[in-house]
Amino acid sequence: MKHEHPYEKSRKGMQLVTFRLGIEYYGIMVSKVREILRPLDLFPVPGMGTNVEGVINLRGEIIPIVKMHLILGIGSAEGSETARKRRVIIVDASCGSFGFFVDAVLEVTRIQDEDLQQAPELGVSGPHSNVVSGIAKVSGRMVVCLDSDKLIPDDLMAKELVIGR
Repeated sequence: MKHEHPYEKSRKGMQLVTFRLGIEYYGIMVSKVREILRPLDLFPVPGMGTNVEGVINLRGEIIPIVKMHLILGIGSAEGSETARKRRVIIVDASCGSFGFFVDAVLEVTRIQDEDLQQAPELGVSGPHSNVVSGIAKVSGRMVVCLDSDKLIPDDLMAKELVIGR
C-alpha cells in the first residue's frame, strides 16, 4: 500500500470558484473561469431574449452577460454592500464565452472528488434541470456546483455568435 502525503492529496480533486447569488452559494470549476471583473458598461442588444442583460466589450471581444439569477430561478440580493461586492464572472464553455453577475465572489477552494455529492433528483424538469453537477460542503456552507457547459442553451449562444461577428 502506497503512503500518500497530505500535500499530494491536497493537489487532487477539483478547484472551484465559489460565489453568492442572493442568499445561496454556488461554485464553478476554476478551469472554466477566464476572468473575474468589476462590473463594466453593459450595452443592451435588441432581440437577445429575456435571459441576456446585454453585452460587454472585453478588450475587443463582445461577451454576452446572462441573467444568472433568472436562469437559476433565484432572487438577487439588494443593498449597498451587495453593490460594492458585485462582480462579473467570465466563463469559457463548450458553447462559447459568456459572463454573469454575482452578488459576491467568496473564494477559490479545492474539493476532493469524494466530497462532491450528487444533487437529489426531485422531479425537476425543464431547460435548466441538469445544470447542477453536485453539492459540496465548503467552509461550512453547502455549495451548489454548476456545470458551465449546461448553463446556457445552445440557441442563446447561436444568437451571440451572430451578433459578435
